[in-house]
Amino acid sequence: MSKSQDEMSSYGTRYGASSRPQARHKSHENEESPYHLTTVDSKSGESSGSRAHISETEDDTNNLQPSGLLNHQALEGKFSLGNILSADQEPVQRQRSRNESLEDPIELGLITPSLAKSLFDSFITVLNPYISQLDPYLHTFTYVRSKSTFLLSSVLAMSAKAFNHVLYAKLYDHSQDLFANVFRRGSKSIEIVQAILILTYWKEPQDTRVWTSVGYAIRICMDLGWHKLTPYSPTAVAESEMQKRERRNVERTWYVLFVYDRSISLQTGRPWMIDCTEFIESIEDWCNGPLAIDNDQLLGAFTTLRLVTSASFPLLAAKARQRSISLSETASLVGLLDGRIERWERKWTAKVTAQTEKSCHEFLIRFYGAHLRLQLHTLPLHGILVSDKSYINHHIDTVWVAYSSALNMLQLISRFSEHVCFAQDSIHVMTAYSAAFLVKITVVFSDFISGQLESTCTEAIQQAAQVFSNQSGCISSSCTLQASFLERVAMKLTENQTRHKKPQEGGPTGLAGPVPQTIDQLDINGGPSADSEGSSSFQRPPDLATLDISFLAQENLDFPFECDDMWAEMFRMNTQDVSFFPQTD
Repeated sequence: MSKSQDEMSSYGTRYGASSRPQARHKSHENEESPYHLTTVDSKSGESSGSRAHISETEDDTNNLQPSGLLNHQALEGKFSLGNILSADQEPVQRQRSRNESLEDPIELGLITPSLAKSLFDSFITVLNPYISQLDPYLHTFTYVRSKSTFLLSSVLAMSAKAFNHVLYAKLYDHSQDLFANVFRRGSKSIEIVQAILILTYWKEPQDTRVWTSVGYAIRICMDLGWHKLTPYSPTAVAESEMQKRERRNVERTWYVLFVYDRSISLQTGRPWMIDCTEFIESIEDWCNGPLAIDNDQLLGAFTTLRLVTSASFPLLAAKARQRSISLSETASLVGLLDGRIERWERKWTAKVTAQTEKSCHEFLIRFYGAHLRLQLHTLPLHGILVSDKSYINHHIDTVWVAYSSALNMLQLISRFSEHVCFAQDSIHVMTAYSAAFLVKITVVFSDFISGQLESTCTEAIQQAAQVFSNQSGCISSSCTLQASFLERVAMKLTENQTRHKKPQEGGPTGLAGPVPQTIDQLDINGGPSADSEGSSSFQRPPDLATLDISFLAQENLDFPFECDDMWAEMFRMNTQDVSFFPQTD
């Protein structure tokens, strides 16, 4: 056995990858035939399964618009002039070229069958729980290989990135070639959508395509009619278990896209594409279905979280940018949403911990909840930063909740350190956001956040940096980049604290007036202590610009990065200079 195979075997044993017997592969995918919510036979491309549930209303029947009168086949995954003008003719099946048939990474010699099987099992066991993408009972190695070489290659590439980096480069390049071929041919299928998404979760730091890739995947699904999905009724049709799992496979992927779409919108301020429908709102019933898998609970948690906040956040953000709007006008809505996030977290952590205590799901739910609470409470803080008349004493509770949420995110990294290594890139971006916020709020409100709280901030950042630094040989250079970033932030924060101490040690500065209240004087419930009094108007510290962290130049506390694709710029490191994977022959 080669060295790389030995490494893969140890990883498979460590993370519980199954050892199902290897089955010989005979069939190839036909990605030219759209997966229109059906089971598609990979050899013929003909529909052979049951349709997922798409609403067909009276309005659709009597529709006099082009969507109602033109050839329906042309409007459902096969939109072309030829199909529109050939309604009464049998569609001409395009013959696949020899090059299209030679896309299987095993047949191309990129990886051995046994190693491919081991990598695939490791992906299903270790990585898939983070993204809730594939059904382990449906997506066996043989099934995926027979359905889609693109999906198989994407799974193997991301698994190699985590467990056998020697194979990663050629598998990743092959996956990207297949992505280009799919786009060039205009192929559409559920497996193509899943492959595209898998390539975005653990992308390269310089990859800036996630916004367009997710948008392209959503357009494929809409072309296949998924936006018309309706809640499933068990008595509607008679289906085999395989047909039911394939139907849930479509539904699960649409839920995943809804969460992804709303998450990107929340982070970047760009509009979302997927509307909230009755099907989306029925997520909890879907999670409790008889064929639900453990990962569906995490998907249910994320879907309900986006349902709770996605409509209200844009409203709050718009109000926060109106300088004439007082915080009291938005306080009730912020309080309402904060309570809903807290109840959401309690409910879904209880559900996932009841299933298993060793899953990454509790970490993800708590981390996403803390992150959303941080974003929520930074919206009213925007008014404090841009106003010359705001009194921080009046809003100390808002500062405290935001501070606590950011600190909690970093502490969760240390608490659940065993799950950090394989976390998708969004976790790293959120971690950087929490550290950025703590630095900025400590500097901007230096008169109010002092003493022990400053030390607590620095300690939390340093501990999180150590956690990421300890993740050697993990899924990518992301942990190394994150560790370096947090170490720089902690160092700058320490330097700033040292500069603040020197004037205080030199005696009074000559500033008259009451002593400003600090967050250190808050009681455990977040309110001012009984013996604290006095007020001080907000002043920006003069040494804010001395911190060499670019995002601190912002005039608000919005998400500090344009989108989660700005990795290399955010961490100011070239990943080509980072080498921590052992090189083998």
